[in-house]
Amino acid sequence: MHGIELIVALLLASTVLAGLARAINVHYAIVLVLGGLVAGVVWGTSAPRVDPQIVLFVFLPPLIYAASFGSSTQDLRAHARAIGLLAVGLVLVTIGAVAVVAHAVADIAWGPAVVLGAILAPTDPVAATSVLRRLGAPDRISTILEGEALVNDGTGLTAYKLAVAAVVSGHFEPGLGVLKFVVVSAGGVAIGLAAGWVSVEVRRRIDEPQIEISISLLTAYLAYVPADRIGASGVLAAVAAGLYTGSRTGLMLSPTSRLRTLGFWEALTFLLESVLFLLIGLQLPHVIRGLSVGRPLEYAGVVLVTLIAVRMVWMFGIPALVRLARRGEPAQTRAELAVLGWSGMRGGVSLAAALALPLTAAGHAFPDRSNVIVIAYIVIAATLVVPGLTLAPLIRRLGLAEEEAVARQEARARMALAHAALGRVEQLAERENLPEAVADAARLTYEQRIYRLEPEVDGDAADGDEAAIARRLREVRRELIAVERRRLADLRRRGEISAESMRRIEHELDLDESRLSN
Repeated sequence: MHGIELIVALLLASTVLAGLARAINVHYAIVLVLGGLVAGVVWGTSAPRVDPQIVLFVFLPPLIYAASFGSSTQDLRAHARAIGLLAVGLVLVTIGAVAVVAHAVADIAWGPAVVLGAILAPTDPVAATSVLRRLGAPDRISTILEGEALVNDGTGLTAYKLAVAAVVSGHFEPGLGVLKFVVVSAGGVAIGLAAGWVSVEVRRRIDEPQIEISISLLTAYLAYVPADRIGASGVLAAVAAGLYTGSRTGLMLSPTSRLRTLGFWEALTFLLESVLFLLIGLQLPHVIRGLSVGRPLEYAGVVLVTLIAVRMVWMFGIPALVRLARRGEPAQTRAELAVLGWSGMRGGVSLAAALALPLTAAGHAFPDRSNVIVIAYIVIAATLVVPGLTLAPLIRRLGLAEEEAVARQEARARMALAHAALGRVEQLAERENLPEAVADAARLTYEQRIYRLEPEVDGDAADGDEAAIARRLREVRRELIAVERRRLADLRRRGEISAESMRRIEHELDLDESRLSN
């Protein structure tokens, strides 16, 4: 299969599998990782090979940038102590533990064993946080998981880069390695901040969504590639650039650009992660040739138990982690620590790192490459599938699910905004002689919103007459918008409106309809 045909096939397969995941109500990563495994088995050794460098330079920069761009620097600072302990301390301990186990049990040489530990050390919170938010678990759990994954991508993949370089060169000095780790990390952060600053300054002077989206994509590569070329951490550069630009979206993006940019990154992240899961499944037939069938499963099982045990012991055994927050903030409960421990899933970044292992080292085949990739893939799949399917029952069992409370909290916030806007309307009407027709129109919008939100805030009125009226109002609004859409399409068919005008009006109708679900 040629390159373009393969890409089309992967995109089609990822879309179908993601649709299946939605139908059975599980996160798409779980279905995709299993689908990739099935695809690899079916395709066999006729499956196309993928150049490791393509994975490093095509997939990693945007994935890491997107994760950091969507993070809240305020929340990260609030939980900096807990995130730092997990993202640095736990990562280094995990790398060491996995390396020892892989060397002792699977007889993998020390260098590749450390590489395996670095591949599996970073966590991926996507599947876990989607479950946490759906069930209304405390926000601080999601914040810590996201912050941990954001920083430990940099820690783990910087260690991965140094370990791979040590295997390729054939020697490693611990003291020099620590110093190099610090220098590589600091250099990556500095380059990332510079790339982010340039991106923000350029985009502040532009109000064209298409150009701004292109610049946002280029920012990921403009941070990652120069850092990587000079030997700094491209991963931390992408993280720093994403955090810097993400914290300044309000200054550089118009509302239209912000909507389109966020939509673009959500779609791109989904596609890249989906293709990654499928691609590594296609590589398995090539890397398992010559390996006994049962041994990798046995080795992966031991490594998986090691990962889970180290994370759980760290969560409950480190005194500092029992008091996760800074002074004045309550410590995590045992239930929250259990959820944090069970949410140590691995995902797209670890898959990319495994697939990006070089084929050769010092003119010879990279030692234990097949074992490292197969063990990594099995462990990643297991951490996604097992915790992914059991996390929701665990959260409910521990009493952390608060869907209704979260919904009421959000409704109260929306009502507060509406009341603030109504108060401003009255001020304008009194002080600036606002025409009564304008004031009435403005009042109507926010009064309708408050009327619709009141049953959600009250909670106990959810089945009363007011709730029924609010639901009926939403139904009528949707029906009226549908009428508008049909009329708009009719105007376009008759040539009474241009395609560009139709798109603008359709965008407004989309926004109106999306508000009805909020």
